[in-house]
Amino acid sequence: MDQITPALIELGDEEDERDRRFNAYRFAASENAKAIVKEAIELLLSCEAHFGLRTNKRRARDQETFDLTVDAILSDLMHHHLAGTSGDIYVTRSNRVLGAKSRYRPRAYSKMFPYILDLMAKPEMAYVEQLIAAPVEGAARATVIRPGSRLLDRLVEHEIGIDDLDEHPHGETIVLKRIKDRQNHWDEGGLEEYGDTLDTERYRAELGVINQWIADADLRFDPEGLPWPRTQFSIRDRRLRRIFTQCRFDSGGRLFGGFWQSLRKDERRQGLSISGERAVELDYGQVGPRILYGMAGHKPPFEDLYDIWGYGLNRPGIKKVMSAMIFASDTLNRFPKGTRRLFSRSYKVGDVVEAIEAKHPLIRNCFHRGLGHDAQFIESQIMIDVLLTLKDQGIVALPIHDAVMVPAYAVSTAKEIMLDTFHRYAHLEGTVTVEA
Repeated sequence: MDQITPALIELGDEEDERDRRFNAYRFAASENAKAIVKEAIELLLSCEAHFGLRTNKRRARDQETFDLTVDAILSDLMHHHLAGTSGDIYVTRSNRVLGAKSRYRPRAYSKMFPYILDLMAKPEMAYVEQLIAAPVEGAARATVIRPGSRLLDRLVEHEIGIDDLDEHPHGETIVLKRIKDRQNHWDEGGLEEYGDTLDTERYRAELGVINQWIADADLRFDPEGLPWPRTQFSIRDRRLRRIFTQCRFDSGGRLFGGFWQSLRKDERRQGLSISGERAVELDYGQVGPRILYGMAGHKPPFEDLYDIWGYGLNRPGIKKVMSAMIFASDTLNRFPKGTRRLFSRSYKVGDVVEAIEAKHPLIRNCFHRGLGHDAQFIESQIMIDVLLTLKDQGIVALPIHDAVMVPAYAVSTAKEIMLDTFHRYAHLEGTVTVEA
């Protein structure tokens, strides 16, 4: 894997069980966590001296980067372990990547990163375990890391919890992803460098306003009554990033980040409060197909766009297949991942596709043309406008892709704003469901 990969939340096709990217922005926030990092730095410097790995003292700037990198590695490993996240953490060791200038790369991801990682993985140190992957079919797989025995011991000794760790502000909030190479299983799209334009500067300014607004908000979480195990998170983790796709700034654009997006629905609805009130979720209904109708210049002739004759018991599957048809560039020849189980074994994907096309003749020519990213951009513009309008109204709102959470007192106002904004951008009526 040779692209620069800061910690990002993926665009819907992320598997629950896969390894996640290294978050180079984490740091030790409490005195107990800082003590672990301080001890590690001292031991690593002693290790260098003992094995004669360095003869000269580092310049102040280089030592600062060394300390920052050790802090980031240890803090992200501790956070990953405490959060109970499945899988390992993957990193890049590519000198070509780590040595290149990039708006995305945090300071902890420097040319020294592989050296520091190897030093921390020495048996004498045992802070990190790493599996350096060999190239597979011409594509370099990522190295994965996990906490070493010494770090796990220190976690227990210092009674570290997830709130002992924090994140530095991410350097770039407007992220552009390139097009994936569908022939390469390991290609995740990577990140594309870009020059700023009036649009990107506006997007960054809008998101800066939203991030500051949410950072200052009164958000609380009460786990009382929630089943265990519960999602582990830091309530300070509120910073959003806007991720554009297909190497275009009119493609994708959804907001990712913020602790509330990592929570399960029941956790958000039962435990989260905003401005001292219970948080309520408002979801746009059938947002992708409705926007597609608007793009085609037609009004949906049905209230429920997923209600397909003969598939009344398969609505969840119809929803997923129809979404895949909107994003796909070619006609589906197999069920999208995770949808086969939503249909009886006798059903074939071709029959399902034909039934959906027959139900929607007005937009039949819009399927299998890769328009999903374009529709998602319109959705993201709607959400940005909704958030800024709610801010102007003094209502704190937390985005979850095509939904928002607001305090209970503001549900009626928020719903009105969401419907009005959807109509202005999509040129047709939308639907909003209030999830109590």
